[in-house]
Amino acid sequence: FRQKSFAAPTPIQAQAIPSVLMMRDLIGIAQTGTGKTASFVLPMIDVLAHGRRRALMPRSLILEPTRELAQQVEEALKSYSKYLDTRIGVVYGGVKYGRQRDMLEKGVDILVATPGRLLDHIGQKTISLKNVQVLILDEVDRMLDMGFLPDVSRLIKMCPCLLYTSPSP
Repeated sequence: FRQKSFAAPTPIQAQAIPSVLMMRDLIGIAQTGTGKTASFVLPMIDVLAHGRRRALMPRSLILEPTRELAQQVEEALKSYSKYLDTRIGVVYGGVKYGRQRDMLEKGVDILVATPGRLLDHIGQKTISLKNVQVLILDEVDRMLDMGFLPDVSRLIKMCPCLLYTSPSP
């Protein structure tokens, strides 16, 4: 927390972090700017500190409703895991598959993705979710409002893991 100038955890962080560390399912609801991203990213990084990455099989998956949110969470992850050997990847639509495919082949510990593009990669067999230990549905209510319920349901069934949902404020 000191690296990021956090004096103390926010209420959402104080409640969520212990649950994620104990690998318990949870739903977290908090206003924008209260540290929701840190509440799931920090303990997830700790959980993943034990284990090894494998090509095509991320150990943690964060689903986001939009490319912009996926990019924001990717930046937060890179910042929080700056001094760790944690490989982070992001996949979303609107860009070519080549770089994303190359990144997945090298292996990622944490994958941030939009549902549609992730299902495209699964269909192309460039990724498998069978090793996902932590699944986070960030702004899940927004994803559902955008019509992603069938895609999100399919993805959840592919992941044998902890689930953290974060509705938008």
